[in-house]
Amino acid sequence: MEVESSASNASPKGRPMSSAPKSQKITPPREYENPSLVVDKNIVNELLLVCGVIGSTVDPETQQIVPVEDCINWLQDLQRALRRDEDAFRPISLLLGQWKVVEQKLLPLVISCRYNTPLILTIVKILVILTKPISENAKKAANAIIDIRKGKTDPMVVKEQIKLRENAIAQANLLAEYKKIFVHHTSHLRNKKSKENVKSEGGLLSVFVSLLAEPLSKTGLSRTAEDHLTMELILHLFRNLLCAGDPILKESSKVNEAKILHQELLTLFEKEKVLDFLVVIGQEMENRENKQYNLLYMEILHHMLKNQDPTMVARSVLGKKKEVLKSASKQVARSQTATSSRNGSLLSRLKQERNQMLSKNTSRHSHFAGTLVKKNADGESKFVTAASTTAKSASRSGIASTKAMADEKKKTKKHQHFVGATNINAINSASSINFATSTPTSNRSNRALHSFCMRFMNECYGPVMKTLKNEFRRDSSRLESDDKVIFFRLVWFFSQWWRIALKESGLSNIDTSAAKKETKSNTEKSLGNLIFTMDVFTFNLVLTSADFFMEHKKYRDLAQTVSLYVEMMHLLSNMYQSTDSTEQIMAMGLMDRLFYQSEPIDRLGKLLNAWIPGTFTRDYVCDLLELTNVTLKLLDANAKACDSFKDLSGKKKSKKKSQHEDAVHRMRAEAADFDVLTFFGRKIVSNQVVFMFGQLLSQYNINATHINDHIVSLFVRFCKFVVARDEDYDEWEGQKKTKITLEPMLFNLPLLTVLNEILNDTSLQGNELFDNLLKFASTIVRHFARASEKNPMLFVEAMIRHPIPHRYCETVANIYVTDELLMIAERDMLLEQSNLDDDDSDEEDAPVARPTRKVANRTTSPKAQQDEDDDEEEEELEFIDDVQAKPVEKDSDSSDDESTKSSNEKTPKTKEDDIQAIEKELDEEEERWNDRRSFKPKRKLLSQPGDSEEAARDTSEIDDEANEADEEVFAAPLPQGKRIKKSTVLEDSDDEDFGKPTSTLVPSRTATKMLLEDSDEE
Repeated sequence: MEVESSASNASPKGRPMSSAPKSQKITPPREYENPSLVVDKNIVNELLLVCGVIGSTVDPETQQIVPVEDCINWLQDLQRALRRDEDAFRPISLLLGQWKVVEQKLLPLVISCRYNTPLILTIVKILVILTKPISENAKKAANAIIDIRKGKTDPMVVKEQIKLRENAIAQANLLAEYKKIFVHHTSHLRNKKSKENVKSEGGLLSVFVSLLAEPLSKTGLSRTAEDHLTMELILHLFRNLLCAGDPILKESSKVNEAKILHQELLTLFEKEKVLDFLVVIGQEMENRENKQYNLLYMEILHHMLKNQDPTMVARSVLGKKKEVLKSASKQVARSQTATSSRNGSLLSRLKQERNQMLSKNTSRHSHFAGTLVKKNADGESKFVTAASTTAKSASRSGIASTKAMADEKKKTKKHQHFVGATNINAINSASSINFATSTPTSNRSNRALHSFCMRFMNECYGPVMKTLKNEFRRDSSRLESDDKVIFFRLVWFFSQWWRIALKESGLSNIDTSAAKKETKSNTEKSLGNLIFTMDVFTFNLVLTSADFFMEHKKYRDLAQTVSLYVEMMHLLSNMYQSTDSTEQIMAMGLMDRLFYQSEPIDRLGKLLNAWIPGTFTRDYVCDLLELTNVTLKLLDANAKACDSFKDLSGKKKSKKKSQHEDAVHRMRAEAADFDVLTFFGRKIVSNQVVFMFGQLLSQYNINATHINDHIVSLFVRFCKFVVARDEDYDEWEGQKKTKITLEPMLFNLPLLTVLNEILNDTSLQGNELFDNLLKFASTIVRHFARASEKNPMLFVEAMIRHPIPHRYCETVANIYVTDELLMIAERDMLLEQSNLDDDDSDEEDAPVARPTRKVANRTTSPKAQQDEDDDEEEEELEFIDDVQAKPVEKDSDSSDDESTKSSNEKTPKTKEDDIQAIEKELDEEEERWNDRRSFKPKRKLLSQPGDSEEAARDTSEIDDEANEADEEVFAAPLPQGKRIKKSTVLEDSDDEDFGKPTSTLVPSRTATKMLLEDSDEE
């Protein structure tokens, strides 16, 4: 029985014992899975059936798939299944990517059935769905920060976030894989002719381009809806291929792979005639049947030109010619060495090469690092390795070491004045860095883009930009949020490419005469087409967008907008210097709108003041420098041209001018009245600008030559800007002042540190490219040393950023003797002189005292004289205390005046006149003070002798009468012959003679006399 029971319990079908716990039979719950990330089993079975049928047969000879009879129907089933795919997660697309349906089924069908148009169009629809860019929600999920700390977030939420992130990364990797499949397809790796001398049919992309032959041949109403659908499908497919490949996680290796893959795709587009197709569509963009493709066309151009440098594209042709010249020079050198070896100088050549090899190895024990020990000042020993010495030499030569780059990454945002990627525009960097970053793949893609830009500028730029400007002018509902920035980038790319190509073509001496004529005609045409984006509407659109991006802190979009603004100012300068009168008038009109009108739209000063350290990139600061330099040059040139017009403006002409001539006359008159120095002093001069460009100058070793030269020229303009001249000072100063400029603004610690580093850099010595920089650095340091000898406080001022630079420079130059101090000194001298004149007049007019009568305590003692001077000073203050004190003092001294009557030589009539004049003056002061003072001052009731009748009244009657007669008592003078007793003082008096003020000094129920609380008179 025991065996049977145990067997029954052990069997899975047996009934469990009652004593056994129920929890043993409960299975653990499954983990929650998002249904959007999982494909239904029915759909999986359907996909397996479709994918198995369409590629079931393979031709073993040509390795091409032979489709089944109803292949289109099966492909349409696959298309319907993909339409049901979730857009944010795309589980069906990921499943097809795992099965490798595109490379093993769909693309072989395209090659084998290239002439079956309905089948190819169905495959194109499927490819457009599979290569569609990932959604914004997927990008946010991939870049989201996941908090895995315990207790902060629910573990289920963390798992869900990790799944979404992995899903987004898988989508991006799948798109990059599709792009790689198209680029590296076997049909593209072929020769132009096969072994049998038969032309090849073309690669994979040529099949899609051939579908556009029939729709493009139709114009107007003859183009049907099917033709429009075909064109739209092909354009979307090219857009998806160009857009794919960007990694979500910005790893250096993946970023480089994506960049190389994109360059290979551009080369393939040129080979498979895709770029020709884009040129054909761009030529007819203004036609009614093609206007609907303008925004899609703009997006294709944007993705095609992304991560491409217009300067490198413009220099790609010259780079190829330089390579030819280098190879030729190498051959010449080899022939010279061969001839020299024949002449017996081979031994000297070998010695020279050996010396060069030894000179490169400057570190001690370079092959055995760590043998040299260096003792520091604190007694610690330190090993000197070869890596440290090579790092120092590399930093001096402009090549950053890995350790230095790692240390720079560890710095905080406050210490990093420039942010962003390490890749910088070629126009702002040294030529050595540009040649180091160029590769054969990048050179091929740049040459392909250069030829496309030449054709696009000649044939497509005008029609395309007209239609795009109309969309922005009408504020079309088709526009998206990023379309404006995309439009700015396209205009910037073609403008900078044209400028560099025109500049470099003038320097090249390799072209033949026919090639020179062709390039010259192309550049002239390009200049004409660029005028389509050089109007007031484009300037307003750019400047208003800059304000919007600045206000909403979209610094990346602001940098792109400023880059376009710089290129437009370069084009404006070229238009102003053109020989064509029409272009000159257009340039004058744009300059009038930008600078000369009552409400100019220029944003240079606002952009300079909006720079924040640790927020913008280095290229943004270079753009601000270029914008400042071009603007000042343009204004200076126009100011010189308008000087002659200012002289002729006063002359009257008898002939009536046309409306056009009147407009030109008005613009030139406004330009003649414009002061460039005032513009420079108000918009550009600031400590912010000096600090910003000083930090840019600290990267002198990687800056382009013109960047360093522009910084030097701007700082030299600071040194020549005069704040005060000789005629600004009066002759009474005694010494002649020199011109005071803004040079003390450059005497700050950050800039002086940079200049010290430049002067101590031995690699710059003897280099002609840095001659101007070295001269400027030595001059500023020498001037600072001379100025600090006169004013040692400059060492302290160099560490402070002063808010008002003009006043600071004038103060430092005058050794802190400002205009205010000079005015105070002048006033003191005048007051002293006037006092001396008054004393002399008093001595002359003083009366002679008679010795017949002696009056005690009435002689003019020094103390009495001081009291009289104090009384005169108090009369100047407009207080009611003085108004009340003066009659009191007059009455108190009336007896003294009577005692000294006999000694006074004046007649009674003159005395009465003097008394009347004094009383009149006092009355005027009293009326003036009563007009100013609108409130009622508080009074203190003090006892007066001879008021016994008023003392018998009731307290209530006294208070009522006192309130009614408040104003009369306030203005009434004290009766003559009465003195203020010692008890009648203010409560808050601080006079030590009267003791400590208390509230008991005010008696109650007595007759009173009203005085001010704040009086200090006895």
